[in-house]
Amino acid sequence: TTTTTTTTTTDDTTSTDDTTATDDTTADYDVPETYNFSNVSYGGQTDRLNMLKALTAYIKTSHNDSVDVKLDASVLNNMYANDGYTWTGDDFPSQPTKDLESKTEADAQAEVIALFTEMADNSGDKDAVASNGVAGLVPRGSGHILVNAKGQEYAQLIDKGLMGSCFYYQGTSKYLSDEKIGDAVDNETVADEKGTDKEHHFDEAFGYFGVPIDFPTNTEGLLFWGKYCNKRDGLANTNDIMDAFIKGRAAISAKDKSGQDAAVADIKELWEKAAAATGVHYLNDGLANISNDGDRIHSLTEGYAFIEALRYNIDGSVTGADVDAVLAALGDNFWTVTESQIEAARNLLAEKAGLEDIKTDL
Repeated sequence: TTTTTTTTTTDDTTSTDDTTATDDTTADYDVPETYNFSNVSYGGQTDRLNMLKALTAYIKTSHNDSVDVKLDASVLNNMYANDGYTWTGDDFPSQPTKDLESKTEADAQAEVIALFTEMADNSGDKDAVASNGVAGLVPRGSGHILVNAKGQEYAQLIDKGLMGSCFYYQGTSKYLSDEKIGDAVDNETVADEKGTDKEHHFDEAFGYFGVPIDFPTNTEGLLFWGKYCNKRDGLANTNDIMDAFIKGRAAISAKDKSGQDAAVADIKELWEKAAAATGVHYLNDGLANISNDGDRIHSLTEGYAFIEALRYNIDGSVTGADVDAVLAALGDNFWTVTESQIEAARNLLAEKAGLEDIKTDL
């Protein structure tokens, strides 16, 4: 099933509606209900999502209190750069040529590499009990998590951190930029299985979102941003981003610049909303588990990383200064953090992101 988008131009005014036009000043094109277009290709993005899954799984092997499991910094770096590492499992039917490192924002890239060395140094001792100022293992549920001296969980700093500084950064600030889909980008020459340059770049932005082409009807196999966007949809209507992705791709193929621009603006706004709402959610989780070290640390580390992610959308309404203010209110020591600190950070984030009406429900 498709809908027909009509863009009518009269003098200097452009308007878009969902009716069928009959005059010569109108261009009609179909907008499908799913991301089902010719020549779509984003295999490189899928590889990177799967690489982060595998990287996080390796880090979590250190969450073991019965056997000493020492992380190898060289393995972590090789996985990150896809240099000298052999990928195995169903996610990798062939060895990928892409990597995570080169697509991570430059400052964050250095921070990730430093974390690899730190977590490797602090792993490998099943009897290392973490406490304020001491890295090690913290009980959580039926298992354990490896944390730094400030009570931040390494696995979440990498997993959610790269969701922001790699996937969100590339999906919003890079592939939906004028450099990639602006007027100067070729939208005429069709490459087999890739479409035009502009179509392909837009498809790559979609690939970083981690959903099937028939999302949100189909929620099987959601990865990273797709999973968290879907979790926030009930309160924040974040799954509307899929309509924007579909409309944007259709507009590019139809050379409807105003339709493309409107869709891109919606994508960036809704992706930011998903990040901010998830940050609020995990701050609420931290409040709910304030007396449980493992659950508090886990939730607040996730919240911290989702808040950090907001700085990587250059067109976001939440600025880098806003992020700094929220994180300053929270503080970075999750051993000594107080309820009032978490509440202050939650309230400020909700205010900056326009989520005040639902902040306690998220």
